[in-house]
Amino acid sequence: MASIDLPPGSLRERMKAQTRELIVDQLVAALAEGALGQASHDALAKRVGVSRQTVYRYFPDRDALMEALWARINAELSGGGAPGLPTTEQGLLDVLAPLFANYDRIAPLITISQSTPEGRAMRLSVKDRRSRAFLDVTADATAGLSAEDKKLAAAIVQLLVGGQAWLEMRQQWDLTGEQMARATGWAVRTLLADLHARDGRPLDQD
Repeated sequence: MASIDLPPGSLRERMKAQTRELIVDQLVAALAEGALGQASHDALAKRVGVSRQTVYRYFPDRDALMEALWARINAELSGGGAPGLPTTEQGLLDVLAPLFANYDRIAPLITISQSTPEGRAMRLSVKDRRSRAFLDVTADATAGLSAEDKKLAAAIVQLLVGGQAWLEMRQQWDLTGEQMARATGWAVRTLLADLHARDGRPLDQD
């Protein structure tokens, strides 16, 4: 049988990439099981069947593990066809159906992101970027409001479309992603319409 010539280092690189993915797989599995103690470097090494030095080689510290977890969730969301953070009001409304469908598709990952210390750390790592995105999305609707009210409005809109809202509607009301998208779409449209008609009046005034 003729041998297959591979570029130098290609097999090693594939094996390294595979090992890295196996470590992330086990991190996700441990968190999905609620086994937070199994998300340490030592525990992950045992779960994967490699040395602790190997885990540290790929992920030097806890922050590196959290970055990998966030990258996995984003990759899964993107793989399902959901676009990134919206930039306009219409873009926000358009993203709801694919966004909630993808939340359903990767339910264990979204649950991890919302209900574990690791998930909280992961979300905090992109806090400023996400806050800025929702301030930008609501900028036209809140143009006449004070800086504080602009912040409050953006915060509520973000809450409605985020993973925590998905988790609550799923656990408390047994809603599907499609149902959540309908309900959230109505709520967001109602809020945006009110903000546009507010003409500078503070949020606590009718």
